[in-house]
Amino acid sequence: MLLKTAKRSATVAWSPLNNHRGLIACGTVANAIDDSFETTADLEVFAVDFAAGSSNQMSAKGGVVKSQERFHQLAWGGVPVAASGAAPTLSHGILAGGMVDGSIGLWNPAIITKEVEGEALLSSAKKHKGPVRGLDFNLFKPNLLASGATESEILIWDLTTPTTPNVYTPGQATHPVMDITCVAWNPKVEHILASTGSSGTSVVWDLRQKRPVISFTDSATKTSRSALAWNPEVATQVIVASDDDSTPILQMWDLRNAHAPAKTLQGHTRGILGLSWCPNDSSMLLTCGKDSRTLCWNPNDSSIMCELPANANWNFNVQWSPRLPAILSTSSFDGTVSVYSLTDTGSGQAGGAVQAPGWLKRPAGAAFGFGGQLVTFSKPPADAPASRPAVKVHKIVTEPEFLGKADELDQAVTAGTLKGFCEAKIDSCGDADAAEEWRFLHILFEQDARRRLMNHVGFNADSISDEVLALKLEDLKLDEHPPPPPPH
Repeated sequence: MLLKTAKRSATVAWSPLNNHRGLIACGTVANAIDDSFETTADLEVFAVDFAAGSSNQMSAKGGVVKSQERFHQLAWGGVPVAASGAAPTLSHGILAGGMVDGSIGLWNPAIITKEVEGEALLSSAKKHKGPVRGLDFNLFKPNLLASGATESEILIWDLTTPTTPNVYTPGQATHPVMDITCVAWNPKVEHILASTGSSGTSVVWDLRQKRPVISFTDSATKTSRSALAWNPEVATQVIVASDDDSTPILQMWDLRNAHAPAKTLQGHTRGILGLSWCPNDSSMLLTCGKDSRTLCWNPNDSSIMCELPANANWNFNVQWSPRLPAILSTSSFDGTVSVYSLTDTGSGQAGGAVQAPGWLKRPAGAAFGFGGQLVTFSKPPADAPASRPAVKVHKIVTEPEFLGKADELDQAVTAGTLKGFCEAKIDSCGDADAAEEWRFLHILFEQDARRRLMNHVGFNADSISDEVLALKLEDLKLDEHPPPPPPH
């Protein structure tokens, strides 16, 4: 369902911070112009208000920041490591823009939103030779930013000091030389980076070894690749999109066997421009293309789950919100940024999804078992991407003394020493009535339990037999002359 819109020709980035999860940044996109023929470049931050009765238009939070160049790509990173315990000047993280002229701009969103005072632009550096189309922040280390541009040029930016960032390369440029269209950090392994570009070749980099460790391409379809995304749950799976109109396909690759794509997804009729893999459910993948279609796929079975309503022009950017499950955004060339929900049941649904999304699964649960045991399961917290779901068995003790007695009895039953168990209870019991009860139970484990039990309650079997034999007939008091039967 369509929730919010903003009349902007902009590329966007969602806030990765949980306490600012409703913020979305918009930067004027390159190679597009609106009806007013405005040629300036703006950077804004909007607040997405989901309250009932709120306006359908997104409201700008703060002011508008002017930029010297337009944006090819926009990325929003978390609070840098060095600033985590410092003054709250970077409390909203850092906004990075990949510009048309090859420069990287860094802005403070806290200043853009008027949370703090100061100059919004932290720094701007031109290190690339051509337009910057690939841009991504590291999930594990928010101070690391990867950028990709022309001539296979990839740079790593260390934003520990964002006003004077350090820049280095992950290794020698790969061949053939190409325009980098997308870079993406692995969500499970912090030092792994992937890139793809116009030649159709995708490369995986290991920053610890400072070199590419694997490259892959489909020899049958050596066409330009427009986007790349890692599987949020499987560290070795990556999917790439083709923007070629003759082969508008998605290819999933498993790096454990990169000789051929593991799976091919077909559904678009023209080239694919944008790609986003849901961080909250790996069975949901968004794509948008030149055919004006925006599709939600299940990459596990290659099926199309639903389709968003078409705009008047192409959607060139589609993104899941990293902190708001079911919320996504699209950017179109008709000058509109739209925010949708895939789980809203109101009017104007985005095509009925054929399966329940992963974020509706129970995040935790518990069940009691025998012997006071409790089994629990839980999902890892969102801020711990490398951890795994946990299943634990707990021993629940509400009455420790009673539980100890139960364990003692269970051991006696298992070892076959119940007779000794009763003897110990007789010796340790301070109450006379309780001791008598244990003596009674103790007799049941004797070899001649029947006779001993009768003796214990005051009966002697031998004396009872003698008394029965001594009985005389007259003692029975039988009537020797019974009355006659009644007449018929």
